[in-house]
Amino acid sequence: MSLRWNLVGIALGMAALLAPQSALSHATQIHAQSVQAIRLHAHYDTGAPMAQAQVIIHAPDAPSEVWGRGVTDRDGHFDFIPDDIAGRWTVQVRQAGHGVVAHIDIGAGEPVIMVTSAQGTWLQRAVMIALVAWGALGTALFAWRKKGRPDAFA
Repeated sequence: MSLRWNLVGIALGMAALLAPQSALSHATQIHAQSVQAIRLHAHYDTGAPMAQAQVIIHAPDAPSEVWGRGVTDRDGHFDFIPDDIAGRWTVQVRQAGHGVVAHIDIGAGEPVIMVTSAQGTWLQRAVMIALVAWGALGTALFAWRKKGRPDAFA
């Protein structure tokens, strides 16, 4: 492969990295409402449901143990009826590398829902772009260095 094609590949890779973030990935969101049970609605920030996503539930009295497991339906919904245990229930929803965690405080009144989702910071994104650029530069310099010399193993 010629150096020119390597440079074209590097340029295309850098263009993909510098594309708008929405074109590269999407975050996840979850909404919950209290009915006769706890109803979760897990979806991506694009609005697409997290269909068939894995759900793991932890009760407040044993947070290190799994209280229940399940799978969202095709619309990203999942219902469960918690035991009569007051405190903070933790619900994790994951699918294909995306995930969200909801903490549901159940007490005397309406459940209070707090949602957290792991999204990369700008610093993390900048470090990832710098690492990819460094790798591309190293690959290009390696190919350029070997171009003028005969291969010792040929």
